[in-house]
Amino acid sequence: MTSPSDLPGGQRVLLVEDDRVQQLLVSTHLERLGCVVDIAEDGEEGLALWAEHRHGLVVTDCRMPRMDGYAFVRALRALPDGAAVRVVGMSADVDDRAKALEAGMEALLEKPLSSESVAQLLRRG
Repeated sequence: MTSPSDLPGGQRVLLVEDDRVQQLLVSTHLERLGCVVDIAEDGEEGLALWAEHRHGLVVTDCRMPRMDGYAFVRALRALPDGAAVRVVGMSADVDDRAKALEAGMEALLEKPLSSESVAQLLRRG
């Protein structure tokens, strides 16, 4: 098992996810690993939070109402400094992988995320 001391501590992460259960699950994994987590309910809210905090890592659901993860990442990448952000997508459907990569995500993780997959995500940073 990975301990928080094995990972970059204090990292601020933006989680863009509309499902409350997934918000709780993913944010709990991240917080246990020493991250500070800001949660947005969709891409529009995610862009506003990113503009405020300039997160180095963003984890986003692919399918959300209003602005989905694909449109969110495209809009983020178009912003000044947006190209430098690490963005990882999440989906219960692995068929979303090609579309996620095309939109500008660096990887697609399968839901539900495990604590080990979240730890690996942070190690890559």
